[in-house]
Amino acid sequence: MTSPKQLAVRILWNLNQGVGRVRRLLTRGRLDHYDRLHLGSGSRRLEGWANLDIDGYGHLVWDLRKPLPMGTDRARLIYTEHFIEHIPRDDARKLFTHARSVLKSDGILRISTPDLAKIARDYVEGKLVQMPHGNWFPATLCQMMNDAMRRWGHVFVYDQPELESLLRECGYTRIERVRWGESDHPELRGLESRPDFDDLIVEARP
Repeated sequence: MTSPKQLAVRILWNLNQGVGRVRRLLTRGRLDHYDRLHLGSGSRRLEGWANLDIDGYGHLVWDLRKPLPMGTDRARLIYTEHFIEHIPRDDARKLFTHARSVLKSDGILRISTPDLAKIARDYVEGKLVQMPHGNWFPATLCQMMNDAMRRWGHVFVYDQPELESLLRECGYTRIERVRWGESDHPELRGLESRPDFDDLIVEARP
């Protein structure tokens, strides 16, 4: 027999599922008004961008493992920061393939993610990195390395050759590493929200 508490949990779950379905349907229509996409936005909202996340905290609800709900050749700019390390490589390949299909021929995809080469170099050189802004204070190099690979829900951390290889698989032909907060394109400047720890940041074009 279902208890009142179990019934309440079931009702709440069904209600949340229903709200999620409605918000996903709304996302399909609302994307028509944007040509700049912020993927995996979490709670951070970039004004003038479509901020897409599975929970929709920032703006719009969408599961980024699925094709983006907009037509081809629609997006001028796509940005994602500290998101792809949280999903398997195969899901990232699907995401960037979907992104490529909606990106204009002269569009730009900008990705910011932790750099595996930097993490490994710090370990080998005995440089213990701590991040007060994230309340991260590993006590040893071993803890630092393990946290960098597994903490915060990290699944797959990239170095530059691996990320470039992935992007070429997805149809991007012009890939350039860029510096934190800098870009030849004014709308892509100053987007990074985390302190500069020599992250791997690239801009890719079809």
